[in-house]
Amino acid sequence: MPRHGDNDPRRRPPGAARAALAAVTLAIAAAAGAAAQTELPPSAFTERVEAERAALVELRRDLHRHPEVSGQEERTAGVVAERLRRLGFEVRTGVGGHGVIGVLRGGLPGRVVAFRADMDAVPSDAPDPVEFASLTPGVRHICGHDVHTTIGLALAEGLAAIQASVPGTVKLIFQPAEENATGAKAMIAAGALDDPTPEAIFAFHTAPFEVGQLVTAPGVLMSSRDRVRVVIERAPDPQAAAAALRERIQALSTVAPQQAVMPAAPDFIFVQLSPAGLGAGAAPSIEASITTASREARARARAGVEAAVADLRRKDTVLELEYDERWIAGVDNDPGLVERATAVIESVLGAGSVTTLEAVVPAFSEDFGSFQERVPGVLFFLGVSNSEKGLIGMPHSPEYAADEESIFVGARVMAAVLLDFLSSKRSDP
Repeated sequence: MPRHGDNDPRRRPPGAARAALAAVTLAIAAAAGAAAQTELPPSAFTERVEAERAALVELRRDLHRHPEVSGQEERTAGVVAERLRRLGFEVRTGVGGHGVIGVLRGGLPGRVVAFRADMDAVPSDAPDPVEFASLTPGVRHICGHDVHTTIGLALAEGLAAIQASVPGTVKLIFQPAEENATGAKAMIAAGALDDPTPEAIFAFHTAPFEVGQLVTAPGVLMSSRDRVRVVIERAPDPQAAAAALRERIQALSTVAPQQAVMPAAPDFIFVQLSPAGLGAGAAPSIEASITTASREARARARAGVEAAVADLRRKDTVLELEYDERWIAGVDNDPGLVERATAVIESVLGAGSVTTLEAVVPAFSEDFGSFQERVPGVLFFLGVSNSEKGLIGMPHSPEYAADEESIFVGARVMAAVLLDFLSSKRSDP
């Protein structure tokens, strides 16, 4: 889950802001109810996953001990591929980097559905608070991708046990390089959504809600991010021109850095300028990421940047603007799939177990939306906190810790969602 300041992933929101967001999200979670589990997914699925509970917990801890940053997920990919092969999946490796795809063709006719789990970790020099701490200096799983990957493999275990009765095909997509927002696009370019092409795709991201609570929203759940670069190729005073342009672009922001970890109305614009700096003999340049949650805000932001550049252009001043819209696609959930999947999850966990998020947090983004541009899909925030145990799963915080029960909650409800979709008619969501 890339967040603001990802040019230096070790930067973190201030502790007070982090605590405020945790308080907000935990307050939402407190409203959740609980009810008896139904028979969806089938009992044979649950029995297999429960039989592998200890092995899956140890698998997650192994991944946590051996984190790998974006583009270096070789060991993680090897663990995933080996386990999928052992379970009888068709396996492709090296997809868009270290991406892995596992395909399970069920014994009954049906549709094709996909689940995405990202695998990479992030730089972090903070002490790891868990007993199975990272053994890789300066790298930790503090965004929960080790949990995502383990949920994907728990799904593989359970689905393999019921393969003969699965009505269709399940595609498990294990993605590298989510943190630098290159993995989804690379996997898609390498054919991750081809042969077979899923009709829907689902995903989780860990969040500081209580275990057993999920959160999503129809439409935009996570903002998209544009990338801007302006090079001042010629000017009477290049440094003054660069400073003026930085000031104009920063002024477009309606969100202050300290507010970026709190929910905001959908028309926000959040500008993050990269630190100013020049190499020897280099032309001055301004680089920024601009985060928005609506088409209208994105258009306003681009118009503002273009106007600022145009105002500086004169006969003696030459600027080159590069504007990469939706560099990170964000998350834009299909409303029909949200409604159906929410009903399925609440049939498993109970009424109130899924909360609708009414606002977007500017600081965080996701490249899952690159898949959604090709295939309708839904991402759910998966609660991994346990207030009684003092565990708060706030992504990218130095104290990040996830309750491992979330692995089994996630596997159970995602299996139900996938199997429900496979059983539905093509005219359904």
